[in-house]
Amino acid sequence: MQQLSQKLKGSDQVAIAALAGMGGIGKTALAQQYVREAKAEYPGGRWYFKVRDQGLVTQLVNAATIFGWQLPDGLTDDRARAQWCYERWCRQYPGPRLLLLDDVPQYRDIRDFLPAEDASFRVLMTSRRRFGRPVERVDLGLLPLDEAIALMVQLMGDENRVRAQQTEAEELCEWVGRLPLGVELVARYLALHPTITFAKLQERLHRKRLETKALKQASAEVAYDQIEEYEEPIKAAFELSWQDLKAEAKTLMGVLSIFAAAPIPQGLIAGALPEWDEEDLEEVLDGVLVQRNSLQSDADGSYQLHQLIREFTVGKLETELSDQTSALQKSVADSLVNFAKRIEQIVTVSAQQVVGEAIPHMELVARELSHVIEDSTNATWPFVGLGRFYQSQSLWPETEHWWQSCLTMTEERFGPDHPDTALSLNNLGGLYNTMGRYEDAEPIFQRSLAIREAQLGPDHPDTALSLNNLGLLYDTMGRYEDAEPLFQRSLAISEAQLGPDHPDTALSLNNLAMFLYGLERYAESANCGVKALVIFLAKLGQDHPNTQTVGNNFIAILQKVIETNQTQQLDHHPLTQTILKNLLSNSSE
Repeated sequence: MQQLSQKLKGSDQVAIAALAGMGGIGKTALAQQYVREAKAEYPGGRWYFKVRDQGLVTQLVNAATIFGWQLPDGLTDDRARAQWCYERWCRQYPGPRLLLLDDVPQYRDIRDFLPAEDASFRVLMTSRRRFGRPVERVDLGLLPLDEAIALMVQLMGDENRVRAQQTEAEELCEWVGRLPLGVELVARYLALHPTITFAKLQERLHRKRLETKALKQASAEVAYDQIEEYEEPIKAAFELSWQDLKAEAKTLMGVLSIFAAAPIPQGLIAGALPEWDEEDLEEVLDGVLVQRNSLQSDADGSYQLHQLIREFTVGKLETELSDQTSALQKSVADSLVNFAKRIEQIVTVSAQQVVGEAIPHMELVARELSHVIEDSTNATWPFVGLGRFYQSQSLWPETEHWWQSCLTMTEERFGPDHPDTALSLNNLGGLYNTMGRYEDAEPIFQRSLAIREAQLGPDHPDTALSLNNLGLLYDTMGRYEDAEPLFQRSLAISEAQLGPDHPDTALSLNNLAMFLYGLERYAESANCGVKALVIFLAKLGQDHPNTQTVGNNFIAILQKVIETNQTQQLDHHPLTQTILKNLLSNSSE
């Protein structure tokens, strides 16, 4: 700890240090301990990012958004975006600050996105690799033997048993390389099997190690190849613990290994195993897997597999659990689909943390598991959830990536003229419209409309949606003569297919009202607006955001009607007359 502290001090430029060493050595735990103990040294704050599975820039921008910092429009270069976040951090929170980057695969992956010049920054990384200059490296060795024995005593809770077999206990610690994870696994195993001697356990571990070597030679595809040779004792220790698990615990481990290498909210786990009783799930999670140190639990109710254990279990999905793998993958994908369906069109700041915890897992499903989702519309939902999350924070590059990825997936899997391809086009076009890329949006909206007219029919509600979106684009572009017939046709379809009192009909009415308002046809605008307001009041209630927005719009429209002397053109709707009377009364006082 002292060595690490020295590496991060006494520099007149950005100080960068790394904890390097093999998996299971405790790099992350040591880094987190340093962050806790050195809190007073970093009044400017400490940010933590795990960068193996999600880019540093994306996480920086997400963090900035959580703080309410809005990136400037058009800032699309990743290096510039990262530096903007650092500069805002400096302005908002003065004083030395620490950036902790956990599990960095390659220094070059993050080099261009580190703080550029401000010497108040300190960067601490953990990695299995040993980086050279300019990184100040702290190489972690193995646990000293006395500390390994002390850890074993602590986990077993039986010092007499350890001391009675001191020599064998020391040999066992040496056998697992004095790695913290290895010591923890064997100690938990011994605690659960009080009659097994240390020597007997070492015999079993040796046998399992030989078996895993043979398995690795027999199948180059298994994920064991991803684990380096010096970590093989860990595999043997976990193999022994694995064989000690009941079938349901193995199934649960398989499910957990399919999720991304990030904390997994318990709700997502339960969603992947809907047939499991809640108490049974908690018993296996906490009473079995956490107790055996196969799984880590967090105070926020999430769970995470150690990276080595996750890799081991992925290997089991290709061997022992191969007959379950497809079903388990589908279960995880279905859990994320159901979660994505609950994400609102606009992800509010209060909801961003909850949604953000699912993002790494949703991204994994979108990248790797969409093919197991049979229903075409369901297959788009992980992409839709990601698009909504990033678009709500004005993270345009990330949003474009996921809307474009959704389009690519639907085109390749379902065809270029499939209705869900039209849906993907609609989402991408909406993004470009929001970004002001109107020339990019127009052909996309036109193609979406053409697919829906051909595949669903000219009077389908989804066709009405495409007409509405294209009308909004033309309105924004000032092409009013092109926009108006699209709004009128969209409204006619909604009224005929959904009914005159449907909320979607109300949206069409409101869009037409605001279009007419922009053309200064205020009385016509008010006649549409009142119909929209009445529907929202009846269907959603007066406190719903849509109702309040439409109500405010309607008041603004009527004020313009009064100013331009268009009151004689108003329909004699009771609500219109009531609000109009109040406005006239207030203006005369």
